[in-house]
Amino acid sequence: MTIAKTKNTPIAIVTVALLLFTNCLISYKDHPKILPLPSEEKTIDANFVYALPTFPQMNLGGREALKNYFQNKTRFKTTVEGVDVPKTGYLVNVKVNYRSPSPEATVFLGISTLTATLLPAWSTQDGYDVQYLLYKDGKKVGTYDYHIFRNYAQWLLFVPISWYNFETATEREVFERTTLKFFEDAKEHF
Repeated sequence: MTIAKTKNTPIAIVTVALLLFTNCLISYKDHPKILPLPSEEKTIDANFVYALPTFPQMNLGGREALKNYFQNKTRFKTTVEGVDVPKTGYLVNVKVNYRSPSPEATVFLGISTLTATLLPAWSTQDGYDVQYLLYKDGKKVGTYDYHIFRNYAQWLLFVPISWYNFETATEREVFERTTLKFFEDAKEHF
């Protein structure tokens, strides 16, 4: 069987894609929408190395946010990405583990997706566990753990309120804020 191409095929594809991408609401618990973080003045003249993980699930900007923060918004004059602990200076090794939705939420998310979101689904427990391992002059000086919880909901009737996603923090903003919190918590070592 051959499907005939018509002039309306691209319009139908765009319409279906628009509906699928605008009926999801995503927010991060304890992370309101934030303004961009200012870059700090480059005042520390020490080696700074950072190691970033490969994100285990679909990346919505978290890895790029970490890299951007370490490269452009820290007080270190020289920053490089790497994995070796320097003999002098600092290494921050970031570990990120994706926390899956509960099994029940996963089933309902699957059913909702299969029905083109005619049936609603939601999750309140997925997100990330982020760990920053800090080394100074070749020795480990601290481990800092942070937990990011995400609320996710999808339903065809959410299309009219999809603007809500513009009012909540993005994954990129949440990872930037978490990295800022890490530097605040570890300031005694810098």
